Amino acid sequence: MTGAFVETYPGLAVKDLIDVAGQTVRNGTPGLGHRVAAKDATVVARLRAAGYVVTGRTTVPELAWSVRTPGCGNPYDPARDAGGSSGGSAVAVATGAAPVALGTDTGGSIRIPAALCGVVGLRPTHGSVPMDGITPIAPSMDTVGPITRTPRECLAIHGLLTGQTAEIRPVPGLRLGWPRGLWGDRIDAQVLGLVEKAAGTLRAAGAGIVDVELPLSQRHARGTGYTIMLFESARQWWAEYLRHPDGLSGRAIGQLRAGSEVSTSDYERALELSGKIRDEVDATLETVDALLLPTVPVTAARQDEDTVEVGGRTEQIETAYYRLTALAAVSGHPALTVPAGLTAAGLPAGAQLIARRGQEALLCSLGEALHQTG
Repeated sequence: MTGAFVETYPGLAVKDLIDVAGQTVRNGTPGLGHRVAAKDATVVARLRAAGYVVTGRTTVPELAWSVRTPGCGNPYDPARDAGGSSGGSAVAVATGAAPVALGTDTGGSIRIPAALCGVVGLRPTHGSVPMDGITPIAPSMDTVGPITRTPRECLAIHGLLTGQTAEIRPVPGLRLGWPRGLWGDRIDAQVLGLVEKAAGTLRAAGAGIVDVELPLSQRHARGTGYTIMLFESARQWWAEYLRHPDGLSGRAIGQLRAGSEVSTSDYERALELSGKIRDEVDATLETVDALLLPTVPVTAARQDEDTVEVGGRTEQIETAYYRLTALAAVSGHPALTVPAGLTAAGLPAGAQLIARRGQEALLCSLGEALHQTG
């Protein structure tokens, strides 16, 4: 009876930024921004209409302002973190607590935890999925999308969210760009080896792999995205709470204060740069069908550590995790992370794919080729 119920009514885990009718949305805070949802967010309503049942709400760092989710252990090693800010959603899928979870991705918050937890996560084309009923962080970058076990499932959920269904397509004949300049030597050797193996898998499936360069993105994507997130979250959405931050307890206070100090001219320059980065990616995707790169340049860090060694240099974990997800976040292109395998320590690494706007089916087709042979 239980098995029949699960099969007929698949469970859905929902990140605690997203409205579910009658439930309190807490945004990961002790009190700031809490609300009781009067109705479902459109993304929840559309999945309910398709037969999904909300079975749980997943934990999130305060205001989703972190690439780590406090108190959320990694399924492969509970002493390590699960990534963020959709860490709870990634863990729900990785542990089998739910077959599908909804997360949000502003700078990488679907892709980072999905990669670190060994599951699939899709950041849709910016603006393609309704954002009503979802707590904003930086609207010019915010997206909502699925975390699942397979790319095929991700594509099916994306179709339900957008109303535009698509099928997995053959891989032979596709050309992938390999933008090695984005990571250079600033990557864990085992992570790079697994992503290079993924490239070999796609090559064996009939895809071509060619080197590409994204010099502007390499220099500016991370800083540009960070400036936009700081300004929009602090100056446009949460400014009034800076005077009375009693509803916050952690890192988000510092982030909002830092955002309040970003000048309008710096924000406008960041928006201008984001347009140029988008143009650079568009131009590159005229020569190849998609980009292939690591999702996160390291594996999950221990929860009690704040830095990681990358290429012989010490780097803040927040910076390292976000460095390679920033590109699609700033450019607005769709991006998919797919498990690339496990390191010698048994920790997952993710391969990231980025395609032209509206080409989620192509991403999931490439991802499915990796999943089928993984």
